[in-house]
Amino acid sequence: MLLKPDCFVCLYNQSLRVTKALACDEACADSVMQRSAEVLAHITPRQTPPEAAAILYPAIGELVGKEDLYAAKKRESTQKALEFLEFVRNKIAAGIDPVDAALRAAVAGNVIDFATEVLFDIEEEIAKIFEAPFAIDDKERFKERLTKAKSLLVIGDNVGEHVFDKVMIETLRSRYAIDVTYFVRGKPIINDVTLADAKAIGLDEVCRVVDSGVDTPGFILERASDEAKEIFTNADLILAKGMGNFECMESMRDSRLYFLFKVKCSVVASRVGKQIGDLIMAESGI
Repeated sequence: MLLKPDCFVCLYNQSLRVTKALACDEACADSVMQRSAEVLAHITPRQTPPEAAAILYPAIGELVGKEDLYAAKKRESTQKALEFLEFVRNKIAAGIDPVDAALRAAVAGNVIDFATEVLFDIEEEIAKIFEAPFAIDDKERFKERLTKAKSLLVIGDNVGEHVFDKVMIETLRSRYAIDVTYFVRGKPIINDVTLADAKAIGLDEVCRVVDSGVDTPGFILERASDEAKEIFTNADLILAKGMGNFECMESMRDSRLYFLFKVKCSVVASRVGKQIGDLIMAESGI
C-alpha cells in the first residue's frame, strides 16, 4: 500500500508525538519538527508508509542522539499488558473456543501503537474484545488451515502486543501439532518488537524467535535476512499482525497469508472498506 497525502500528515504528527515521548524542551522539539519537515519533503509517494517511517525515525534518532526513541514507552506498554495477562488467560481457559479467544487477545494488544492516527485505550479494548464482532472474519478458515499445517510463522508488530502474542502462541501449540516461528524487527523502529523485547518476556520459551533483519515497521521480504527469507518461503501458514505489516504485504497474493489487526487510520479503513476501530482477520487478497 503506497503513501497517500494523509500519510505525510500522519508522519509529521508522529514526529510531534516523539517529542512528547522524549519530553523534549521547546528548542529540541522545534529542531525535531524542522528536521522531520525536511525529511518528509524528500520522501516519494512511491513507497509504503513503513518505508517512509524507516527514513524519518532514524533521522530523528540521529538528531536527538537516541536510537530507540520509544524505549521508555515500550517498557510502560509491556508492564501495562502484563497487568491484564491473568485476566486474558482466564478468559481463554473459560471460553468455548480458546483459539478464537486467543486470536482476539492478540488483536486487542494491537491497540498499543504510537504511530497511528487514532489512539485507543488498552483497558477498554481488553474489556470488550472477547465479544466484539470482526468486520472481516476469516478466523474459521485460519483454524481449519492450522489443523493441516506443520509450521506457522507469526510476524510480530508492537511491544505490549507481544505479551498477548505469547499467550496466543501457547494456546495454538497446546491444540495443534505445529512449530511456530515469531519474526521481530531487525532494529528499533517506533515501538515495534525487537529480539531484546521478545526475550524480555520469555517469548523465546514458547516458540522460535528470529530477528527478521527488517528495519521498517512492517515486514518487507526484500529487506529481510537470508534466514528470514528462507523461513518465510517454507512456512505452511503465515499470520501477519498489525497495520504496518498489512501496509507492506497487502499486495501479496499468497494463500498462506492472513492479516490480524485493528483499523487505526482512515487510509487503511478506505483500503479495506471498513471503519476506524474495526477488527480484521483476513486472508490474503483482501
